[in-house]
Amino acid sequence: MRTTIDKTSAKKPLFVFVNMLMLLPWALASEQALAILVDNQTLTLTAADAPDTYDLVNGAVLTTQDASTLAIRVTASTVQLNGGTISGGSSNGLHLFGSNATVNGAVVSSTGAVGMAIARVGAAPSTATVSNSTITGARLGAQVSARSTLNISGTTVTGSNADGIGLAILGGTVTATSGTQFNGTAAGVRIGRESAINSQAPTLTLDNSSATGGTGPAVLVRTDTVAEINVRNGSTLNGGNGVILEVQGPATANLNVAASSLRGNVQIADTATANLKLDQASLVGDVVVTPGANASLALDNRSQLTGNLNGVQQVNINSNSNWTLNANNTIGDLAMTGGRITFGDENSFYELNVQSLSGNGEFYMASNFASGATDFLNVTGNASGTHGLMVGTSGTDPASVERLQLVHTGSGDAQFSLLNDRQEVDLGAYSYKLVKDGQDWYLDRETRTISPMTRTVMALFNTPITIAYGEMTSLRSRMGELRYNQGKNAGVWMRAYGNQHNIADASSGVGYQQNQRGLTFGADAQLGESNWTLGLLAGHSRSDLNLSYGSSGSIDSYYVGGYATWMDPESGYYVDSVLKYNRYQNDAKVGLSDGTRTKGDYDTHGMSASVEVGKHIKLDDGYFIEPFAQVAAAAVAGKDFTLDNGFDANGDVSRSLLGKVGTTLGKTISLGGDSMIQPYVKAAFAHEFAQRNQVQVNNNVFNNDLSGSRAELGAGVAWTVAKDFQVYGEAGYMNGKNIEMPYSFSLGASYRF
Repeated sequence: MRTTIDKTSAKKPLFVFVNMLMLLPWALASEQALAILVDNQTLTLTAADAPDTYDLVNGAVLTTQDASTLAIRVTASTVQLNGGTISGGSSNGLHLFGSNATVNGAVVSSTGAVGMAIARVGAAPSTATVSNSTITGARLGAQVSARSTLNISGTTVTGSNADGIGLAILGGTVTATSGTQFNGTAAGVRIGRESAINSQAPTLTLDNSSATGGTGPAVLVRTDTVAEINVRNGSTLNGGNGVILEVQGPATANLNVAASSLRGNVQIADTATANLKLDQASLVGDVVVTPGANASLALDNRSQLTGNLNGVQQVNINSNSNWTLNANNTIGDLAMTGGRITFGDENSFYELNVQSLSGNGEFYMASNFASGATDFLNVTGNASGTHGLMVGTSGTDPASVERLQLVHTGSGDAQFSLLNDRQEVDLGAYSYKLVKDGQDWYLDRETRTISPMTRTVMALFNTPITIAYGEMTSLRSRMGELRYNQGKNAGVWMRAYGNQHNIADASSGVGYQQNQRGLTFGADAQLGESNWTLGLLAGHSRSDLNLSYGSSGSIDSYYVGGYATWMDPESGYYVDSVLKYNRYQNDAKVGLSDGTRTKGDYDTHGMSASVEVGKHIKLDDGYFIEPFAQVAAAAVAGKDFTLDNGFDANGDVSRSLLGKVGTTLGKTISLGGDSMIQPYVKAAFAHEFAQRNQVQVNNNVFNNDLSGSRAELGAGVAWTVAKDFQVYGEAGYMNGKNIEMPYSFSLGASYRF
């Protein structure tokens, strides 16, 4: 039966009455009771048309513009909805059979059935294109049957019953884009197959879209089908029960995630199979495989997985991707092509059991060797390829065992090496290398060397001695030529200085470079009519320590002191004594072999003193020679401090007793008037008598020993610019056992009044 319908005739009472009589037998047997039949005709509805139920058949075309209708059933026809509403009541809101639909900006709903159903008729598919709309159903928000297609964008689809499903796919294809949401009170999306159709795999593609289950999973795959699930471009899956994908046997699901971040578990039950692939994507959650089920996982292009894979039969980690496990795991075959496995955080220790290992990959392991706990890779079968181990460093020392096992393989020719800097693992006072023994790999105590942590703290404890002497020096270096100032009762002076010290490894196994810069101010006055001058000084210096392997330290020294100088102009004899108090602020930054850094700081104080005795001997033509002897001593209080990784260091009082004898040779040249200049050279021999300055590191005792002899050379000039103003400078070099000073410089100025 074919009836021509337009909007005018559809409103005539007689026409409607006759039409209803003709449709009565079909309506009584149909859910679309009292529907207006549109048979091979074109119908346009607007907001002015009263809501009705429509049945389109045989190539009919229905177009709406902001119209409100009841249920619409479309068979082998076309519908185009622009705005408006479809209220299906107890029937499906919009139901397609082998038809096409375009829906834009509409609201489609059903309070008792399906919001939008897209079904085939035999082999004839349905296709729907939906944008910027809202679809709500009771049992199902939307359903797509075999061979049919739904392209949907910017739309929210909801299944509102207690067991509601946002979207059901029965062998069809759904592509969702532009923020589309599938929400179900139970599950967001359910995927299965029609019992009569086995040829087409259901496909779901989420592109910048989401699926959310209220009490169940985001996506549920069931029945004997193979589902393709693509999650792309920032799409999300949210399961109210914490499951983003549940696969029930005997179904198979292939989940492909690209450029998206997911959070939740994947659950594979019964005899189901799931194949997961992440491409520039991340997943935080476990893959849970029950007995009888099968699963595989591939991580590509810097993908990240944080979770556990117990029972997964095949794991591929490629292209700088990373799996961070947070429990003991047992998996099947592990193939790595430039991938990484991280054994949880640094405070937890796990075992990874693998049936076989191949390729080339990296394993990042945590450790707490104080207790002997460490992450462990156990390959029960064959292992091949070349792999690296990055073992976390620790501030604590290993437990009292000779070797710590990291890897075991059942068979094969796999090679393992340390990725740590220097191919050593820094553990407390020492660093350890990896050795192979049969099919096992260990950190071996016999390979240990002094760690960067030990090097750094020993340098900090040692450096205040050279700092103290760099601030004090000799009388001439400190104050210039005082003999020019006869008749002046008081004065002020300042001195800028700098030097570099290279401390050799032989002293304690610790080598470093110290660079010191400082500034001293002083003021003094003559004691009555005597030959004594008494003065006060104060200043600050900064010393930077350059240690190997990215470690560094710094010491800020603040000091005050006093000095007393006796000088007899007739005999040429002089005595200069200095007493100084220092406050040291110490800071350490240690680069560790796993690429991390640890740091610490502490304050300490010290005293230093010097007595210098010499004689100024005048020669002909303004030349002079000035032999001298000096004794200097320094002591710096010990300190117990800890780096932020638990490394503990305790230094005893650092002591120094330095004796020095030398001579200065120079010439005084008059420049006319009160101005004169005095260039000079000097040489000295010094000896450090203190031999034992112990440092205890994690109960290991080390000795800072700078004892031994050294030679010094220097040259300088003092220029009396005017009777009451003088500038002076000096440069020097020193070399000896365990210590070298490649250069030192001093620039000063004094004013007498």
